[in-house]
Amino acid sequence: MAGMNPLPGQAIKMPGSIWAKAIEQANEERKKPGADGRGDAFCYFVGSRAAGKSTLLNRFLYPTRAETPKPSEGIEYTYARKPAQFDHEKKDLAHIWEVGGSMEFAEEIVNSEQLFLTAKQVTTGVVVVVVDLGDPASVAPTVTWWMEQIKKKLGSTYEKFEKKGLQLPEQLRQRAKSKLYAANEDKDNVFHSGISLVIAATKYDNFKGADPEIKKVMSRFLRYVAHSNGAFLCYLSGLHGGEGSSGEDAGLLDNFTRLMNHLIFTGLEKKPVLKMQPQIDHNGPIMVPAGSDTFKAIGRPRGAAEGSVESGLREWRDLFEKMFPTTKEKEQKLMAKGAKFVIPDQYKEEEVDAVRARKVTELENFRKEQAAAAEAARKKALLAKAQAADAAAAKKAGAKPAAKAAPKAAAKPAAGADAVAGSPTANGAAAPAPKKKVAAKPKAAPAAS
Repeated sequence: MAGMNPLPGQAIKMPGSIWAKAIEQANEERKKPGADGRGDAFCYFVGSRAAGKSTLLNRFLYPTRAETPKPSEGIEYTYARKPAQFDHEKKDLAHIWEVGGSMEFAEEIVNSEQLFLTAKQVTTGVVVVVVDLGDPASVAPTVTWWMEQIKKKLGSTYEKFEKKGLQLPEQLRQRAKSKLYAANEDKDNVFHSGISLVIAATKYDNFKGADPEIKKVMSRFLRYVAHSNGAFLCYLSGLHGGEGSSGEDAGLLDNFTRLMNHLIFTGLEKKPVLKMQPQIDHNGPIMVPAGSDTFKAIGRPRGAAEGSVESGLREWRDLFEKMFPTTKEKEQKLMAKGAKFVIPDQYKEEEVDAVRARKVTELENFRKEQAAAAEAARKKALLAKAQAADAAAAKKAGAKPAAKAAPKAAAKPAAGADAVAGSPTANGAAAPAPKKKVAAKPKAAPAAS
């Protein structure tokens, strides 16, 4: 009837009603870019020991604090929050890990199925490789090793998507290529990882007094590594703050903080806009955003021929090792395995430590048992192989006299040893059944033993 009120469901859909306006507004909000949320971000700070990972992470999270955190062992977790871009009532969350300790431990983290650039993390993944300019010989092995590990892990993670017929890996690569390298002449020769990569070279204040030629080789090498891998490169100094820090130090840190905030909370959907202009002069602190460098501008070592990106990297690495002759020794030390895990005194708990010690002992015993079992199985297999060889030799030696005796059996069917029961002989008569004495026949080959 005309005078009847509309049903509740109809009232909600009536044009001009408060409910209809609310639905319309919600639909508009959903259409906004990023309204569905880009998901949590996942960031890893990795690199060599004593490079300043903890200090750099602390200054990123708390720029106004000039305190020195204690060195980390193992993996440490923290998080950061920031108001969402399109809804300030919501908070974007970033999970942040710092990977410390030995290279053996770092390798275990990289190969973990639950950590480091997993299928859930690659879309919003950020990796900061921290190298120590205060120990220049360690820079090349550290950054090279980590770039290899990142490529290796991304390859295995992307493979899982590709086996399911998903296009996400290629979409991530194209995202990085289009946002960072759209106008770059090397865009087709750069390795686009699909994640955000940053090379943070700390302790520049301890390195800036070096010989200009040394600084030139260092900067060219790092620029080549960064550019070929689609990474950002930042020199940093004065991270401990205090009276010794300068305005230049503060500017470098502020630039790094802005870059990290963008990569973590906005990502590669947009190209970062930084206050600091690219700096490629090796006599000053280097700052090169991804996509702003070229292989032509970096150049090749003197006397090197033009070639592939990989050959160029080898040439710069070779020159680097000549400039820093202790690189090989440092590399062996950096890559050494079996570093002992030490628990700081303030974190020790007797009950927990006792359980851990017991578990370590059990693990060592288990490994010894496994090794002993493997050795026993190996010896058993060798023994079985030797016995089989002896049996084969005995069988072969016993078959030869039997073959020679065959003509005698044809001439003398009465022997019965080589005749088949019921078969006709040369005379047409049936051969008699063999006697039990035939078992003594192998005596014709005593050498078989």
